[in-house]
Amino acid sequence: MRTAPIEPGDIVEVDKKGRRFFALVLGFDRDGTVRIEPVCRGVSWRSAGARELVRHWKKAARRRGARDPTQNESQLDLDLGLDDGDGGDAG
Repeated sequence: MRTAPIEPGDIVEVDKKGRRFFALVLGFDRDGTVRIEPVCRGVSWRSAGARELVRHWKKAARRRGARDPTQNESQLDLDLGLDDGDGGDAG
């Protein structure tokens, strides 16, 4: 796999000696190997070559939209009728 589109923060699937695991990309070494941090606990490898990379997922950028979560409050209103206006217990 080509390592050019891979950036730190991306997720890769690595095949090391027949064992496949997912890892977070930390960076690159001068010799072209990818420094990784495995997601699974039982894996101790911390680097992978280009031929050992099987798949690649880009870290997605945050979508543009409302920064204030209360701005789209109408979408969250379920109209459950909980506020009946009497201010007391029902019952």
